[in-house]
Amino acid sequence: MKTYSILIFLAASLTGSHVSFAQQEPANFIGIEGGVSIPLGKFGDWSTASSLMSINGTVNDPNGYAKAGGFGALNGAWFFSRYFGIGGLIKYGTYNLKHVDSLSQGYEESFDVDTTRTTTTDYKMWAVMPGLYVDLPLAKKFDLTARGLVGIAHASTPNITVSIEDGGVFDQSVVQGSASKIAFAFDLGAGFRYQVTHCLAIDARADYFYTKPDFTIPNSGRNNNAGREVSSYDQPLESVNFSLGIAYQFKRKK
Repeated sequence: MKTYSILIFLAASLTGSHVSFAQQEPANFIGIEGGVSIPLGKFGDWSTASSLMSINGTVNDPNGYAKAGGFGALNGAWFFSRYFGIGGLIKYGTYNLKHVDSLSQGYEESFDVDTTRTTTTDYKMWAVMPGLYVDLPLAKKFDLTARGLVGIAHASTPNITVSIEDGGVFDQSVVQGSASKIAFAFDLGAGFRYQVTHCLAIDARADYFYTKPDFTIPNSGRNNNAGREVSSYDQPLESVNFSLGIAYQFKRKK
């Protein structure tokens, strides 16, 4: 009998706690976040030097060579019910290139020259995405959050310059120019929010981001088709993003 009494007491306590959390006013907020973005799929893949050493060249290599990058964002939401709200995100991020040495070695063999040196800029990406936000209380001051956003992204590819030296003489550089495009984008993610004070909270979250711009890329300085030549790039620019943030909350009961 004593055991049943304890179980009934615990069940009543948990039910009361859930009702108490559920009655909290939703946490409307505006905040900033930032973190690391890990490229997925072809966007983060690369070709080996040996695969780029054809005298016929490598045309429209699908690999993006993108390293893990960094990003920062401004986001906020207004809750029209206890659990659901509408809001949006403005985000900017960059990605350096990896395995640039394979590009250089591929050009050396393809062009049959002594040495090459490859220099690059970065991928750059802006995104503006409104959407639905969800806030579920787990414990006092501790919530599970989620969001689904759709919008547009403006992405630009890196400028890649290959300087060529043969017999002590520098030839004309081969340049794959930067291109930019606006395309549809979406973001899906979830995380946790902890309320530090009545109006200040911290967030930790993970998101999946997707966009697929169809780039037309300019090339210059080519005398033949050898080496890596990319005139178009139509691959998803997708990533998993991990971030920490701080948010100012308002219209929430103590």
